[in-house]
Amino acid sequence: MSISSKSFGAGLRSVSLHQTSMGLIASERFERFKLEAASELALRLVGGLLVAGSTLLWLVLPMGLAGDQLVAHAMLAAIFTAVGLGVYAYGTRGFRRQLSFDGKRRTLSLTKVNVNDQVRVARKIDVDTINSVFVRRPSKRNGYAALLVRVAGKQAPVLALTGEKAELEQIHSILCDLVQTRDNGLDLNYRRATREARSLAAVRI
Repeated sequence: MSISSKSFGAGLRSVSLHQTSMGLIASERFERFKLEAASELALRLVGGLLVAGSTLLWLVLPMGLAGDQLVAHAMLAAIFTAVGLGVYAYGTRGFRRQLSFDGKRRTLSLTKVNVNDQVRVARKIDVDTINSVFVRRPSKRNGYAALLVRVAGKQAPVLALTGEKAELEQIHSILCDLVQTRDNGLDLNYRRATREARSLAAVRI
């Protein structure tokens, strides 16, 4: 039985979960990162002002400037531009983690999404190179748990998502079922996993 995107992952508070034709997409909810969103916008503004400032330096270029003074003026404008672009790029790097599983390509993508829902940092992992996927308990009371991926040949696990422990365990369960599927990731294991997701969501509601 087909499950709509609305019912799939319903009732989750710290993360969102969406069904795709070949797997799933899970991401940290925007509401948890209002401070980071404000910081991102502020960095973009500062970066834009610095780049605009470099242009303004040329508009107010003193008459008769030549030689070493002209070189110094040009270097200052270049520094403003470089710093501005760097600050702007840093401000658009993304702060919300997102996990995407493609059952057909058998790849797990770990990305960061910025305030405009644009992916800026991406890492693709071949499922066959994954040793384990597990949930780490919160390090402090009322903290968030972490969904980690251990890749072959890497000593430290990769952080995929953070969120409430029960919700990450739900995503972990569904993801493990999907990883075990073959070909297009749409066999009985997938349908069983999505049915479990709907049942768990109903309990949470």
